[in-house]
Amino acid sequence: MKALLVQVGRLRANAKIVQRLAGDTSVYAVLKGNAYGMGLVETAKILREEGFVRFALTELSDAIALRAVMPDVEILMLRSTPEPEFINGLIDYNLVGTIGSQEAAVAMNGIAKARGTVIEAHIEIDTGMGRYGFEPDDIKGMLQVYRYMDGLALTGIYTHFCESWKSEKRTRAQLDALNETVAALHRENIDPGLVHAANSSALVLYPWSKCGAVRAGSLFTGRVAAKNKLGLQRVGAMISEVGEVRRLPAGYTVGYGSAYKAKKDRQIAIIPVGYADGFCVEKAHDSYRIRDALLYALSSLWRGIRGKKLYVTINGKRARVLGHVGMLHTVADVTGMRVSAGDRVLMEVNPILVPSEIERIYE
Repeated sequence: MKALLVQVGRLRANAKIVQRLAGDTSVYAVLKGNAYGMGLVETAKILREEGFVRFALTELSDAIALRAVMPDVEILMLRSTPEPEFINGLIDYNLVGTIGSQEAAVAMNGIAKARGTVIEAHIEIDTGMGRYGFEPDDIKGMLQVYRYMDGLALTGIYTHFCESWKSEKRTRAQLDALNETVAALHRENIDPGLVHAANSSALVLYPWSKCGAVRAGSLFTGRVAAKNKLGLQRVGAMISEVGEVRRLPAGYTVGYGSAYKAKKDRQIAIIPVGYADGFCVEKAHDSYRIRDALLYALSSLWRGIRGKKLYVTINGKRARVLGHVGMLHTVADVTGMRVSAGDRVLMEVNPILVPSEIERIYE
């Protein structure tokens, strides 16, 4: 048996911290990636009970699932695209779109007019993320959308911070670029509507970045990148059972690479959970700049020097993991503990790294 436990109490506590940080500012609860792995619909229901009425997603399939259970909330789609299927979905499910290019605007406007309706949308400005968005000084291009595309109801404008967990200077520069664009539109007698920029890290570190709304996502999981002392609680634990208990004789090794060798007899528990299930997994290092490579190496060296150990919890007691975690198995030292096959095991995991086919349970 294995399942991802989503601790509802922790999620609710984190949600209250988000609300406290936001104050009177509106909050978009960003639930992309299956609500960061916690389960889209159930997580949204919990947050709705906590008072959240604005949500943000990227996938049309997620928006359809959420709209089926929440017909009255605002759903902002954080993707700019000219794809007809996506645009028709905005109309069919009453979603708020994002426009980050002339191509997307033309396609969205054309489909809206052909269907005799109007699509609500926000303009996105690319101030450094390098994905979707108009360049901040492309005022002429944006004015064409505001003034000549009557199939669109433009009610907001936003950007996305790219280094808010570590660089106040870069974050402030991005916000300044957005504000300059907004000011330029005002000079053209255009009201761009709701302005938003702050993501989870910016909400924690830079209160001045809140604008008219904020977009919080990882904060709900308690795993925000920014260092803080907010009392956030990490959400997510793999529930499993001990598969077998056996003696490991002195001199025997554990796992691939023989990373652990028993100096004396140990009692071990074999748990049928491994890295394929999201345990002891981290995001791959995908940047190859010399600076980043050095930071990764120094981080790994520091972990080695500290000798940080990995633990699981069996019957409420911690048990040290021995050797490398396997694809589908983990070995824990239970010497001196009363442990039997079938006993419950808790293993901390990041929900976003747990495969979607593994059941989510809420307690």
